[in-house]
Amino acid sequence: MSLTLNLFISVNIYENPGVLMTTSESSMMDSRKVKILILQMLKDMVLNARGQLITFRPAKVAQDISVWTRKSPRSESVIVRNFLEELVELGFIKVIKRSARGKVYGIMRGTEFWLILEHKNVHDILSYIDGYKARKSSRNNISINMFREVTNAQKMNATQTATDGGNKGLPSNP
Repeated sequence: MSLTLNLFISVNIYENPGVLMTTSESSMMDSRKVKILILQMLKDMVLNARGQLITFRPAKVAQDISVWTRKSPRSESVIVRNFLEELVELGFIKVIKRSARGKVYGIMRGTEFWLILEHKNVHDILSYIDGYKARKSSRNNISINMFREVTNAQKMNATQTATDGGNKGLPSNP
C-alpha cells in the first residue's frame, strides 16, 4: 500500500526565485524575471515606507532577491546594477550617495515613480519603463538626426560662402 501526500507550501519569491523557473532556467536567471523581482522589492519597500525616502544598494537588492549571495561571485549582481543605472538614466530613481562601498540609490515620496510603484502591477511597470525607454530613445534619435542635418546645412553654407564670398572683393573683368 502506498501513501501519497500532497503538501502546499508557501514560498517567498525573495528567498527562492527558482520556484518561478524551470531547472534549465534556474542556473541562469532571465533578466526580465530579475527586473520583475527588483520592481516587486521596490514596490514592497514603497508600500512599507514610513518616511519620505527609501534607499537601497544593488548588492542588498541582489541578495534579497537571491540573485547573489556572499558565497557566489559578485558578477551575478550585474543585472541588478545595470537595471538600477537604467532607472537613474531615465530619471525614475536618484543616486543618493557614492562611496567606496558603491552607490546608494533612492526614491523620494511623491515622485512619479513612487506613485507608479504604489498603484500599478510590476508587469505593467516594466512595460511602462520599456515604453518610456523606447520613446526617449526615439526622441534622442530625432535630435541626433536634427543635429546632423543642421551640421550638414552649416557645412554647405560655409562652402557656398567660401566660393561666393571669395570673389566679392575682386573686380570683375569683362
